[in-house]
Amino acid sequence: MNKIKIALVDDHELFRDGLLELINGFSDYKVIIEADNGVDFIKQINLNGLPDIILLDINMKEMDGFQTAEWLKANYPQVKILVLSMYENENAIIRMIKSGAKGYVLKNIRKNELENALSSLVTKGYYYTDLITGKIIHMINSIDE
Repeated sequence: MNKIKIALVDDHELFRDGLLELINGFSDYKVIIEADNGVDFIKQINLNGLPDIILLDINMKEMDGFQTAEWLKANYPQVKILVLSMYENENAIIRMIKSGAKGYVLKNIRKNELENALSSLVTKGYYYTDLITGKIIHMINSIDE
């Protein structure tokens, strides 16, 4: 069976190293790209090929998560974006979804939830936690009609 190809785009190398070990330990996934930011990620696509899923941080120098997601949406919309962030405010969540994110999880999740998120992206095409869904619903309900 071919493994699902993963890209890790986060400017914290130690965090990426841990994610790499964790994800490569899951039976169905293989990390093919590690990048510090969107510019580095785009360069690595040419070297390593296109991933199926990108785990994308928001706050990065040079080309942040919003810009990277917009670029992917315009150039490779088939790549599923899973945002992995510390930000849980509604504006960041909504902006990433508008930019093409198919999932949004916080960096404090447990490893089994990360594996569930990846699996859901593959099988359903999206993954949102109850916390994220609640924030989206709250934001929609607060819009003046």
